[in-house]
Amino acid sequence: MQDEHRRAIQNNFASLVEQTDLDHMVSTLYEKGVFSEQMIEPYKDLTKDARSRKRLLYRDITRRGPDAFRNLLDALSDAGYWDLVRDLDPNSSLHTRRTKISAPSTSMANENDYVSISTEKKKTKPRVDVNKNDSTPIAKDTTDLNMVPQYNVIKSSKFFEDGEDIKLYNTRGHKRGIIVVFSYIEFVNNIETYRKGVDVDCQKLKYLFSEMGFRVISYENLTRDETVTTLENLKKVIVGVECVFIVVSSHGYERKYSSDTDIRCKDGQLITIYEIIDYFNNKNFPALHGIPKVFIFQLCRGSNVEYIDGPIRFVSPDDPSPPAERDGNPMTDTGRFSQDTPRTPLNKRNRLFSDILIAHSTLPGNVSYRDPEEGSWYIQTLCEVFAARAHDCHVDKLFTLVDQHLHERFHIQTSSVDKWGFNKRLYLHPGLYQD
Repeated sequence: MQDEHRRAIQNNFASLVEQTDLDHMVSTLYEKGVFSEQMIEPYKDLTKDARSRKRLLYRDITRRGPDAFRNLLDALSDAGYWDLVRDLDPNSSLHTRRTKISAPSTSMANENDYVSISTEKKKTKPRVDVNKNDSTPIAKDTTDLNMVPQYNVIKSSKFFEDGEDIKLYNTRGHKRGIIVVFSYIEFVNNIETYRKGVDVDCQKLKYLFSEMGFRVISYENLTRDETVTTLENLKKVIVGVECVFIVVSSHGYERKYSSDTDIRCKDGQLITIYEIIDYFNNKNFPALHGIPKVFIFQLCRGSNVEYIDGPIRFVSPDDPSPPAERDGNPMTDTGRFSQDTPRTPLNKRNRLFSDILIAHSTLPGNVSYRDPEEGSWYIQTLCEVFAARAHDCHVDKLFTLVDQHLHERFHIQTSSVDKWGFNKRLYLHPGLYQD
């Protein structure tokens, strides 16, 4: 390996260890011939934690010959780690990849503003499961770069300033934000239907937020215990960022006599929306006090289908897409976390929840639709709006535009937004940084 490539790995060593999925990287590098079957045995040693094994992997790869660096870049690209590829290789085409350059516009991007590339996948050797029986869940990135629609994410040309009455959250630094995606696609013993199209949602979100300067982490098909462990461990991962996005996609179920919603995990157990948000309150995650936290829930919240005439179909001028699917069925539980009565002096109290915006793909009691080929209606629309308008709109307005265009395109689904002490404006300023 060339010295400059070795230095690039060393300079980005912490990011490689923190952001990548060991299972994917070992399997892909094995498939590309960087490591032999015997050489990958240390990375499968479950007596050591995943972080230690990843550190060993990236130390070893610097000694694996002249083609190892190129194969590493290919493996990272295959998984959607485009920000890492750009950091490692200043000459990467990912620095300049665009579908079409256009001047900033006040109108929303349409289907012509991105290009879907071939979805044909390479034939590979069977994956090496290095995390089997490992109790510590790690980020799971299975993005195929060739399946990603390349939105033209318009970059900001100026910073917005505080208003007289409403201030702005600070988003001018290089650690702009982090997005953590939890997607639940298949479930044990087929207790729920396979959620076809969710992988497309994940790919779109990863591309969009990577282009906007966010660090992207995703987890797929976690059990309830793994989900809880991951939420607890995010305190070690989300450090020093200016804003946080949490996306959860699964089957959802209405909780009768409650505004909460149950979410299905891989093992069939349930976790609620409020349980997830609770991990990010000012008591449980004090480092994020004052930091904007945006939650996006792509799931059903009941069984109401709103008014339709005939079967639900994906709305497209070309038609022949399959019928849309739903993300859940009704449940009848009434649980809700509770808070003790405050006992501390009034002047020493502070709010438990603040700086939180919660975006739902549908209204309480209603279903949320997903196209098996194009992904969920809501995430499709969200990605298009954010790509076209995040450069000149704050997040509140972006979600208003999302609902407007969701109605214009699909007609029957209504999204909603709740704000818990989200009292400043959040501009994402994609591509713009203050020195």
